[in-house]
Amino acid sequence: YFPHQIDLCWNSCENFRKGCIVKNTCGLVIFDVEELYLMLATFQPVPYRSLLQEKIEPGQTLIIKGSTIDESQRFTINLHCKSADFSGNDVPLHISVRFDEGKIVMNTFANGEWGKEERKSCPIKKGDSFDIRIRAHDDRFQVVIDQKEFKDYEHRLPLSSVTHLSIDGDLYLNHVHWGGKYYPVPYESGIASGFQVDKTLLIFGTVEKKAKRFNVNLLRKNGDIALHFNPRFDEKAYNCSGSRFVVKYDVVTKLKINVEFFFQAVVRNALQANEWGNEEREGKMPFEKGVGFDLAIKNESFAFQIFVNGERFTSFAHRSDPNDISGLQIQGDIELTGIQIQ
Repeated sequence: YFPHQIDLCWNSCENFRKGCIVKNTCGLVIFDVEELYLMLATFQPVPYRSLLQEKIEPGQTLIIKGSTIDESQRFTINLHCKSADFSGNDVPLHISVRFDEGKIVMNTFANGEWGKEERKSCPIKKGDSFDIRIRAHDDRFQVVIDQKEFKDYEHRLPLSSVTHLSIDGDLYLNHVHWGGKYYPVPYESGIASGFQVDKTLLIFGTVEKKAKRFNVNLLRKNGDIALHFNPRFDEKAYNCSGSRFVVKYDVVTKLKINVEFFFQAVVRNALQANEWGNEEREGKMPFEKGVGFDLAIKNESFAFQIFVNGERFTSFAHRSDPNDISGLQIQGDIELTGIQIQ
């Protein structure tokens, strides 16, 4: 039994190609992975202008991925009112990436006038790819660049006034996505149509700054855990005899001191008949405290293939029927921003 089904908001790739953002909320959303890869490999036209068919809601995130060239000078991202241009209508959020100044400038255009600029040094280098995420909250936009917190920008106009998006300037644009919501943690949900072979689970989130650990569990119908994915920042090191390292005494105080050494590990395992199997721990920690992540788990015939931030991290061989997965559980020290099934 699961409290609720996954409720996803994402935007049709085809509608993005047509220059129109459409939000679909119909429970679990499934779409063809090959279509996704095609979309990711296809540059969007610049200038890019889109109509948002529904209002942006607090908790949702706009993801913009692209790249620049060595000759790039500036590019802008704008959230507009009434039209995706600068014809005199309000612009609640204007983000100007200025390589010629080494700054990112944020501002609002309201009642025919620009407000006071907010400036910060630009972390994006000319010629590099970039990942800019704008998350809407009740009182502000939260801007994240390359998965790291960049700046909060307090609303000067109502969030509900945003109707259009435009992107322009010296950039190649290859991905635009709008979706997500506020997710509770711990999070538990059924997967209405199951998580069979050839499907992929995408989890977007941020590791808390003081995180100790978090875990993602793929649940079977009988309550077993087909995959337990558990990044740990607080693992304690042991010596070969199994006891903690000990400094026998301090030469000054003559006091015995226990010294605990901590390291980081990502533990993978499975639970069957209420018993854990052998842990798998190979691989360096791909997550950072206070930094965002994209986690992808693809269900293949013989194993789960696991990717972090677009790079393959590891595989986990199936220990049970790969087509008998019906639930998702996420716990620990993270903030969730999006969940998708492809």
